[in-house]
Amino acid sequence: MPGQGARPHRSGIAEVQECRPEGPRQRREGERHPDDPSSIISDALGWDAFDNLTGEYRIKGSFADFVIRRDGKHFVIIEVKAIASKLNDNHLYQAVSYAASEGVEWVILTNGAEWRLYRVLFSKPVAHELVFEVSIIDDTMKPKEKTDLLYLLTPEAQRKDELEVFFQRQRALSATNIAKLTLSESVLTKLRAEIKTDSGNRVALDELAEILVRCVIREDAQGDHVDKQLKRVQRAARAPRKTPAASAEAETR
Repeated sequence: MPGQGARPHRSGIAEVQECRPEGPRQRREGERHPDDPSSIISDALGWDAFDNLTGEYRIKGSFADFVIRRDGKHFVIIEVKAIASKLNDNHLYQAVSYAASEGVEWVILTNGAEWRLYRVLFSKPVAHELVFEVSIIDDTMKPKEKTDLLYLLTPEAQRKDELEVFFQRQRALSATNIAKLTLSESVLTKLRAEIKTDSGNRVALDELAEILVRCVIREDAQGDHVDKQLKRVQRAARAPRKTPAASAEAETR
C-alpha cells in the first residue's frame, strides 16, 4: 500500500460522508458543498484549484468535467455525475473516449460519493482497467483503506510515482495474470515433474494445462490471456518433435 507521506485530509472525507443520496444536508449560501468534486480534489487531495485543475475542458466538440494537470501536462480526466446517479458503463465510455483523444492514461469516474479510478490502455482497440474504487459513504469499508487509496491521487503520491507502482503491482498479482503464468511452459514442466515424483504418473503438458483450466483456475480468472496461453501449449504439443538425428543433421547444414 502507499507510503506514509502526505495523505488526504480526513476531515474532508468526513464532510463528504454527510452527503448521502437519500438525504444531503442543506447547503448554506456561499458554502462549498462537500460532494462538490472540485472541493474534494483541492481540499481533500491537495491539488491547487488554479494551477492544477481545469473545469469544462473542451475535447473534440464536447467537454470533460475536470482535468488535473501535473507538470503542465494532463494527468487525469474526471467525469462527474450527480450524487444520486448510479455510475454506469456509458459514463465510463464517455470518460475513456475523452482520455484516449488526449493521450491521458488515467480516468476518474465519480458521483461525489463513489470514486473509481481507471487506467486507459492504448491498445487496439483502446481498453481500460479498474484500478480501485472508493465509496466514501460505505460504512463497511475501513477509513484507513479509503485514505490509503485516495492518497494515491495526491500530488505527493505522483511525485513518488506511487500510483504507477501500485497499478503495476496490482496488475502483476491479478488473478488473470497468475492464471496465465500458471499455464507457462516452465510452470507446467515443473508441475509435471512434481506429479511424476509424487505418483509415478506421466502427463502431457497440454493435458495438464487443460485440467488446470477446467478444474483449478476459477472462471472469473480466465479470459483472453488464459485462452491464448492454453492454445499456445496445445499447439506446441501438436507440433512434430525433432529426433536427435534430425537435430544433428540440421546443425551440420
